[in-house]
Amino acid sequence: MARKRTRGRAGGFKSRKSRRRGGPNPLLLLGAAAAVAGIGALFYLQSRTATAMSIDPATLCPPGGPAGMTAILIDVTDALAPSQAAKLLEFVEEEVRQAPIATQFTLGVVSDDPQRLGSTDALCKPWAGNDVSSLTQNVAAVQERYQEKFHDPLRRSFQDMIAASDATRSPIMEGLQSLVAETPRFVTFDGPKEIIIVSDLLQHSDAMSFYRGEDWQGFMASPASQRLSDSLHGVDVSVYLIPRPAEGVDDPAVIEDFWVRYFDVQGANLPRIRRLGDL
Repeated sequence: MARKRTRGRAGGFKSRKSRRRGGPNPLLLLGAAAAVAGIGALFYLQSRTATAMSIDPATLCPPGGPAGMTAILIDVTDALAPSQAAKLLEFVEEEVRQAPIATQFTLGVVSDDPQRLGSTDALCKPWAGNDVSSLTQNVAAVQERYQEKFHDPLRRSFQDMIAASDATRSPIMEGLQSLVAETPRFVTFDGPKEIIIVSDLLQHSDAMSFYRGEDWQGFMASPASQRLSDSLHGVDVSVYLIPRPAEGVDDPAVIEDFWVRYFDVQGANLPRIRRLGDL
């Protein structure tokens, strides 16, 4: 009887060992599954990244259009002091850095020459080198495109525009409306929109002029007020204010009152103001 139990145990042991040798190793199966999943995830990530980075070569905007819009209006009748120009450039560079990918940028200038009014060609902010992974993209190529196609052209246009224009008048309202009208889809765009105005805010044109002692009430009583529209509805406004003596304006509060009311009637949000002092 003892030998039978021994043979039974031995036979049973051999049977279990044989089954383990003949079947698949669960750890190897798990490892293979993980590898396949990893490869699949990598291809999926590459596909999604490539789709997200697919842009129009002319505008750098994605197929679905811009994610937001920023229009910058520059009113520089007199030359900026070097410290003002440096500070302004730093402010605008920061605006660009903080803007989400695919934000569309346009520039416009205030001028008494109608030919200079309007908008530069729209450019969307593309991915930069630090926005992508070296696993899915050529980081150097992405950074080169960002620098050469977007950052450098935008910076050059801005620097050209902040040079003194030697204009005899300052039609700020007209320049702003021209910029908005010629920025592609700005008025109808259903997304975040911002206008940045670089100016002393001393409006001077046929429509209205602080130098003629006019104010908001006088402007609204004039035929020129009929040209206002609700084209800035929901727009965020930032003003980089250039401090200059307002000759003929006894109360500087008149200027602030005018622009607060102007943006309110246009449907824009209350302006955020930064002063570009030279000290």
